[in-house]
Order: sequence, then structure tokens, then C-alpha cells
Amino acid sequence: MREIKFDAIYKPTGEHFTPISINFNDKSVVGNFDGEQGDWCHFSLDGKYGDVILRQYTGLKDKNGKEIYEGDILKAISYAGYETKNEVTFLNGCYMFGNWNAHEFFNRHQYIEVIGDIYENPELINHEK
Repeated sequence: MREIKFDAIYKPTGEHFTPISINFNDKSVVGNFDGEQGDWCHFSLDGKYGDVILRQYTGLKDKNGKEIYEGDILKAISYAGYETKNEVTFLNGCYMFGNWNAHEFFNRHQYIEVIGDIYENPELINHEK
């Protein structure tokens, strides 16, 4: 069973923090960020609203053991040596990497590494080489 947890990015400073409490009804999050303990603000899942971007853990880790979250940009090299960069998205109840189901994608690639996220490093996506 996949562990359910979230990463939050405080947009004004780019600081990542683990939420203490998330209220999905009023879209607010409580956490320790911006030098404050137990501070709160509004969040969005797409970065268009509020001061926090909320990202869910996929249950997967990259080659270095780093947890992979929705919105992360991955660099992957297939067993045939083909390289691609793309973001992790959530579509129809499934984590996706480009057009691939993320779990299937992991089974077909030998090297997968988190190299950034779409909120802080959108320039990293050049899709396929």
C-alpha cells in the first residue's frame, strides 16, 4: 500500500515543508515555514491560487532514493539508452510520466532521477532528445 503524504512549496520563498494539517474544504494548510511554527495559508494544487503549492507523493523513489512527487521533473534513460525528461502528473486516478503510466514507465527504464519540479524549474522540460 502506498504511503499518503504531501510536500508543500511556499511560493514567496520557494521553501519546501511538510504540512502539519491540510483542510481541503477551505484549501488551507498549516506547517512550519517562513520562519514561523504552525503558520497557515491557502494552497492550490496547480500553483495558480494561494501562497502554497501542495504536491502528493507518488509512492515511488528515484535511483538515489529521493521521493517522487506530483509535479517533479524526471530524467530517465531506457535500457536502450534513450533519454527523456518530463513531469509527473496525476490523470484519471493514475500517476503519469508523459503518456506513460508511471509504474509501467519505471519498469522499462534503468535510470530515473528527480532533477527539479515544474514550479521552480519549468525550463528543465525539453521533453525528448
